[in-house]
Amino acid sequence: MGVTVQVRDLDSDVQERLRAAAEKEGISLSALLRRELAGLADTLEMMDRVRGLNAAQVALGGPFPGLAHLDSQEIVRMIREDRDGR
Repeated sequence: MGVTVQVRDLDSDVQERLRAAAEKEGISLSALLRRELAGLADTLEMMDRVRGLNAAQVALGGPFPGLAHLDSQEIVRMIREDRDGR
């Protein structure tokens, strides 16, 4: 059995936009919120895992220690070159 969640002090504009989105999909506001909250929980869990990986990578010198000197623009350039077959 599910639990009940109450959100206090939600702007009426936000509630109306959510209600309109639910109506557009032909579902109840509760169904829309259930779906979106489940997706948010999944996203937050994934972000925690990524943060954990990042911390481990930093501790181990990064995923590619030999490339630590490259900045993000250089990495993007290399990816594009590889993708374009140069």
